[in-house]
This record gives sequence, structure tokens and C-alpha cells, in this order.
Amino acid sequence: MDDQASKRIFAKTEAGRAALAERSSAGRARTALILVNGQDSVQALRATLGPDADVLIQELHRRGLVALRRPAIQAPAPRPVQAPPVPPLDESDRLEPLKREAIARLGPHFGPDAPIIAAALVAATQTAAYNAALGTIEARLALYLGKAGAAQVLAGLRG
Repeated sequence: MDDQASKRIFAKTEAGRAALAERSSAGRARTALILVNGQDSVQALRATLGPDADVLIQELHRRGLVALRRPAIQAPAPRPVQAPPVPPLDESDRLEPLKREAIARLGPHFGPDAPIIAAALVAATQTAAYNAALGTIEARLALYLGKAGAAQVLAGLRG
């Protein structure tokens, strides 16, 4: 049998089950009929029955004791389910003291405009957004104090 035929699966028919019950088949044909289970391929049966498995199965098929089982319809592979995106954590409580300290430190440099300059910083609820807003403020402060001076004013405020 060719490779495709080796993958075929046979199952007992009603006549095959009756032949087993009546013990009408004998010898190797009966052994082959017992081993045909509707699950194992001809290739698997060859491992048990030996090289004449193909001839035995064909004989049982010719006599109507086994029938070719329809191959199971392959269901399409399920698509991987993507987990819903996790909403970002609200870190407002942890960032609140840092925000107050930043506005207090910016007051002497920006005066009454400090809350306006720090609006994005105050609105941040996540560390990444807070640090980005602080970076923008630091760049603005560096215009007046230089990079080192701005870094000194905002030291310790990174989230």
C-alpha cells in the first residue's frame, strides 16, 4: 500500500462484529478482525500483524467485515485568544506627594504660573506619564538655570 493508504483507518461492520461473535473467521484473519478498532491506521496494524497486514485488511474489506472509516474532518485550528488589554494601573496615590513637592519647588522659578506649567504633571496617573511631564518641565527650567541647575531643582522627584 502507498503512504496515503497506510494512513487509512478501518472499522468493523455489523457483519464483522457478527463474524467475531459466531467465531466464523479463523486464524490470522480473525486476529486482524479483532485488532481493527476504528482508531488505528493500517500502518499501526502493520506493527502488530506484520507485513501481511495489508493483505489481511483487504481480504476483510472484500468480505464486508470491515469498512473504510471516513477521515475525521479537521477543524480549523482555533485562533489564539488574546487577553483583553490590562488597563494601566492608577498610581495617583503614590504620585500625589511627588506632585505637591514638584509644584512647591517650581513656585520660586515660575511664580503663579507654576500650576499651569505643571498641568500635565498634575494630571498624570501613571509613572511613565508623570516622568515624561517632569522631563518637559526640566527642559523648560534648564532654559533659565542650565541643565545642572534644573536637575538639582527637580532631584528626587522621579516616580
